[in-house]
Amino acid sequence: MIETGRGQQGNVAVIGAKPVVMPDDVRPVLAHVSKPAFVVNIPSSATWSGPAISMVQAVPAGFGSLGDLGRAARQGNLWGYRNKEFGFFEDAIGQHGNVRNLTRLYDAVFIAERYLGPALTIALIDAYSMSAEDVRRARAKFGTFDIALKMSSYGDVTSAATAAAVSMGAETMMFRDLMRRLGQ
Repeated sequence: MIETGRGQQGNVAVIGAKPVVMPDDVRPVLAHVSKPAFVVNIPSSATWSGPAISMVQAVPAGFGSLGDLGRAARQGNLWGYRNKEFGFFEDAIGQHGNVRNLTRLYDAVFIAERYLGPALTIALIDAYSMSAEDVRRARAKFGTFDIALKMSSYGDVTSAATAAAVSMGAETMMFRDLMRRLGQ
């Protein structure tokens, strides 16, 4: 049980899935009579699968790492917590006029089905200066994607990152480039 200090308290379920949090990892804690307000995974380096995220959010409950739990408690929003960086991209991509459906494949990978044009798989990369190694690491962690999106508006995408993405059949982009690309 955790109390946020803002008048909210709820149960926290702790799981230990690695390297990917899957539905079978969260199903037992969601089956309890007393539903969790938040599901935290340790180690925090594990990736959350889209289906596991959907199951937790359907309860509704928040999810993430120990750091996410701390942020949710400070905000006083255990049940509805979303990582603000991922939430921004999820909202922006999902509200684009040419996107008819947005599916979360992993915590940092989305599939944008468009009205015009094929679906695009977008991997979010959190790096000040996106490097070839960042792109390769995303490929190893998430599999194939169409776009490696630099999450921060600060810094840049290196030419080596662009070359690495091209060698994988993908593109590197900043947010403003992605919004234009979704419309094409």
